[in-house]
Amino acid sequence: MEDQKNQNQPIPFKKASAWKKVLGKKWAFPAIYIGTAAIILAFVMWYQGSVMDTVSNMTNVADDVAVTTPAAPETPEQNEEAVPVTSGAQPLAWPVGKNVQYELGMGYYDEQASKDEQQKALVKYGNSFYPHTGIDLKATDGKSFDVVAALAGKVTKVENDPLVGKTVEVEHADKMVTVYQSLENITVKPGDEVTQGQVIGSAGRSEYEKDFGVHLHFEVHVDGKPVNPQQYLLQAETKNQ
Repeated sequence: MEDQKNQNQPIPFKKASAWKKVLGKKWAFPAIYIGTAAIILAFVMWYQGSVMDTVSNMTNVADDVAVTTPAAPETPEQNEEAVPVTSGAQPLAWPVGKNVQYELGMGYYDEQASKDEQQKALVKYGNSFYPHTGIDLKATDGKSFDVVAALAGKVTKVENDPLVGKTVEVEHADKMVTVYQSLENITVKPGDEVTQGQVIGSAGRSEYEKDFGVHLHFEVHVDGKPVNPQQYLLQAETKNQ
């Protein structure tokens, strides 16, 4: 009877014993580690391949867009023959009074010009040289002359700068500002509306360009940056009036 009772009792955890035997082998854990690493590596490679395909597709789309994007229009600096003044706007008159014989002194420093032209457009002040941001106009007799507004607009600044002399700034349409420096006998004040050709002062001297004698330093700013005034001035007008 006792033998029969023992035969009827279940044999516990045979499967667990089998796993214990397998795990007891020296190669068991390395094999499991290698197998797990292989699965992870395969997943990483699949994921990277998927990402690379996505990036490649995005690059192809960007290339297509770049090819079909129209070229930007030329700026006045790129095409000197282009008319820089906004269509319908009145071009600038030379800011010199009537019946004045005058000449162009130092010109505007143009980054696109030759090195020789750039050297001619450098102002020496102290022991340094600075790019000339406008043009200088002088009477042929070396005397003072009337300075007039190059274009109708509103006077926004009148000041006496110790470096560049007495200055007048006039604001115009299309974010344009004309600047008149080295002045004497200024006849306008901030807030005045001036017409093209109206006298705003007379030519004088400045500490910054003291070697130039009596002259007018004239600048044109567009969007807050100086540009070459000669691209905006009346090209057909002569320097002798």
